Amino acid sequence: MKPTSITGVLGDFHGPDEALAAAARVRSEGWTHFDMLTPFAVHGMEDAMGQRRSWIPWVTGGLALFGILFAQAFQNYVMVYDWPMNFGGKPHASWPAFVPITFELMVLCAAIGSAITAIVAGKKDTVPQPPPLLVKTGATVDRFVLWISSTDPKWQADAAQRFVQSLGADDVRLVEVEGANHA
Repeated sequence: MKPTSITGVLGDFHGPDEALAAAARVRSEGWTHFDMLTPFAVHGMEDAMGQRRSWIPWVTGGLALFGILFAQAFQNYVMVYDWPMNFGGKPHASWPAFVPITFELMVLCAAIGSAITAIVAGKKDTVPQPPPLLVKTGATVDRFVLWISSTDPKWQADAAQRFVQSLGADDVRLVEVEGANHA
């Protein structure tokens, strides 16, 4: 039999206002490795949890700009210098003719680059999530679930459980997993 270890504590809330207040209090008490699992986006939850805005949209914009510049430069090079062709008397550097390819390359660069960036960025600085089978049925249907991970520097199992109960959470439970090596 594999040894079990506690990986965190879960607590259920019934409404978005309770969950928002709980998240703000968890952050104000100094907990850093926590997450709120919600059935829908709750306005202000990111601020309550202390999450910064993502930098990935800036990468997406930069990659889209790269796609535009590369497509325009390549098409201008080919149509003006390398292999000029006359299509219906239009000038060689006719940018309206380049718009479809420019748009497609912009979308391609932004989409592929954003996906790769999100995958790479998603691997670091993340809070370990609770094992999916241990979250109660309906957790993200009609309940809001607070998760505090045992990787938090402030972690003490009994103190964490009492703290989540003090927030007014229902069904507060420590999560034990066989063979886990979180804490």
